[in-house]
Amino acid sequence: MYAQLCKRLSEEAPNFDPPDGPCTYNRLLLSKCQDEFERRRRASEAWDGADGATLTPEQYEERSAAKRKMVGNLRFIGELGKLEIIHESILHRCIQQLLEKRRRRPVVDLAEDLECLCQIMKTCGKVLDKPKAKPLMDQYFERMYQLSSSVELLARIRFMLQDVLDLRAANWVPRKVAQVDGPRTIRQVREEAAHDLGVYIPPPSSHGPPRSSGPMSPLAGVSSFFPPPGGNRTGMEDVFMGAVTLGTGPGVISSQPDKYGYDSNGYGSNVSGGGGYRPRQQQGNKHFNNQNFSRQQQNNQYNQQQNYSNIATKDLPPRFKKILSVSNTSGSGSSDGEVSLRPAPSSMMLKPKTPGILPQSALGTQQSNDHHHSNLPLAPQAQAPNQKPNPPHLHKDPPILIKQASTDKARDKKKDRGPSREEWLRRVKNVYEEFLKEQNLDEAVENYRCLKVPERFTAETVHATINYLLTLEEGNRELGAQLIEKLRSEGLVNVDRLFDGVKLVLGRLDDLVTDVPRVKSHMAGILGYLVGSGTLALADIAEPLEGGQHFPLFLLTLQTLHKLHGKMKLTQIFNDSKVNLLNLLPESDRTKEKLADLLEDRDLSFLFPLLRIQSDLWRALVSDPTPHTLYKYIKDTLDVEHHTAPGFINALMTVLVKYITQETTLASGCDPTVIPEKLVTEQEQELLAKFKPVLQAFLHDHLQLQVTAVYALQVFTYTHNFPKGMLLRWFVNLYDLEIIEEDAFLTWKEDLSQDYPGKGKALFQVNQWLTWLQETEEDDEEEEDAQ
Repeated sequence: MYAQLCKRLSEEAPNFDPPDGPCTYNRLLLSKCQDEFERRRRASEAWDGADGATLTPEQYEERSAAKRKMVGNLRFIGELGKLEIIHESILHRCIQQLLEKRRRRPVVDLAEDLECLCQIMKTCGKVLDKPKAKPLMDQYFERMYQLSSSVELLARIRFMLQDVLDLRAANWVPRKVAQVDGPRTIRQVREEAAHDLGVYIPPPSSHGPPRSSGPMSPLAGVSSFFPPPGGNRTGMEDVFMGAVTLGTGPGVISSQPDKYGYDSNGYGSNVSGGGGYRPRQQQGNKHFNNQNFSRQQQNNQYNQQQNYSNIATKDLPPRFKKILSVSNTSGSGSSDGEVSLRPAPSSMMLKPKTPGILPQSALGTQQSNDHHHSNLPLAPQAQAPNQKPNPPHLHKDPPILIKQASTDKARDKKKDRGPSREEWLRRVKNVYEEFLKEQNLDEAVENYRCLKVPERFTAETVHATINYLLTLEEGNRELGAQLIEKLRSEGLVNVDRLFDGVKLVLGRLDDLVTDVPRVKSHMAGILGYLVGSGTLALADIAEPLEGGQHFPLFLLTLQTLHKLHGKMKLTQIFNDSKVNLLNLLPESDRTKEKLADLLEDRDLSFLFPLLRIQSDLWRALVSDPTPHTLYKYIKDTLDVEHHTAPGFINALMTVLVKYITQETTLASGCDPTVIPEKLVTEQEQELLAKFKPVLQAFLHDHLQLQVTAVYALQVFTYTHNFPKGMLLRWFVNLYDLEIIEEDAFLTWKEDLSQDYPGKGKALFQVNQWLTWLQETEEDDEEEEDAQ
């Protein structure tokens, strides 16, 4: 509920920030969430290692309160993520921090972080578990699976982790909550009987009315649980009243007997009862006072009351006899001492309530009718044997007054609701059409300002506007984009709602291809203008296009920016966005070689000056496979600033691994599904040692570059379907030759980046060796501390 309130406020709260940034409310909310998340870590570290037995009661209560607040805040952050108030990338960063295992910190101290992790996964795991994020989610759950089997963790935390693992395995469908069995109160028994049975039938008695010869009631078996008053009492007789019905009203089946002596339920005429259970709001006012009942329902009520009088009072519990003896003082009982269960004529059960909306004249009439009913005889007048008894004449309210009032109220409510969604869209479209005709930007802005479009409709108006612009000529599309940019700069269109509208267009872009064949080129022109003017960020545009969605729309947008602003401005915008262009390609084309070809075809190669470096290095290495020649080539052809670029390290490592394996373990005729012979693996190690100086020249004392080199090795083995034993063999050789340090291997293990494929399977192959490496390092640190 609080998250939904925040969603409403983010759409309707006033904005005090510049229009080009997020709205004030969202900025403050995100800042608060970040503060609470960081406070969680500080509080967790403050209580790390504290044993419950050593804490005072006040400290224990303080720790428990902090824990409850911490878990609640994480659930709230997850709910905000479900409503797209918090971006998915922020949720991923939260999960990664919760899974992070800091150096020299016992596993048991991760308990509170893991509890928060389980809470956020239960809340928004289904939202995050998308195809494009599957590699990342697989890494999360691989780590959670390992932790769930750790004996160092409390059993409660392990079960929490297992529950989350089961939840994902069940496609995020939670298990049904088991019903609680145990003792029930008398009230619960009554409610259950009323819900399931609708009526309780008292046990038959020799002094009571004869049983019907018709079909046996399905409720007849109930009476066996409640013996007659003369038998052994179980204490349950007082739970139900004899012949108690659910009354009359909508949903209650009539029990009026037909000509064969059975009612509509199939029961005999001596069995009174109601039909199936209905919600209370459908059963009339207290089951009897609904002024809109039909005449037939009033007859049914009267016949049920007649059936009450056929039941002997000795079949009732004693406390009901005492109650009914009071009502018998009015003279309505029979001469043999039996008490009639029929309500007195003056009872409110036979009088409908007067609606409070009736005029005074109708109220006066109602009061006179009530006075008339108070003079009715206590029993119906004698009638012919075959004639049905006439029910009491009840007042029927004039329906026209009530209907008129309801109609007026509905008309007023509709009038207060304001223009409909379609009306707002029509008005905004008129503003754009008038602008394209007159081309007066300031006048169009003022016309839009006068509309006062509610913010909740802004995204839909942007969606409809862009769809309209896509059908126009290039000049009109550019004018329309100018108006959108002007409205944003004037604060009339919130940037978040603008982006929501763009996402709506992208979500249905394929549906427009039939009407607009070049719709992607047209959309790229609009997006390019909005990004170039600073109205939208290039990273935001890339988000809904990941995984090759609407390819090549993003490349077309880059071409538009190149055309409008030139190389320098586009390079700056692209580098600032930190967009991974490989992730925007279709999966079949997600290689550097294919990306290089695409960029060259579209005259965008200047965005990746190192993209061709891998092919250039390969040609140089094959022409002269000596370390000295390769190092000299790099120094002569590559600027010094590129020597520490991750792209260059990736290319260098890939080229060397490819050359060494082609000469040894992956040479022509070798089977990658079997472990190579020892002689071949020794040749591989010797060749790697030969190029050790080249790698050390660029990797020494650069931990992050070493991690990049490990990732390059991972991707190479992934593209070759993980040749048997290769990854572990290279990890050992790189460590023994001191090319890659142990910290780089452990950092790679804990890193949750999804930019490189095959991480899960790679971890599976080298996890045991990494565990040994970590234990060895910890032992060395303890020895150093002891000295």
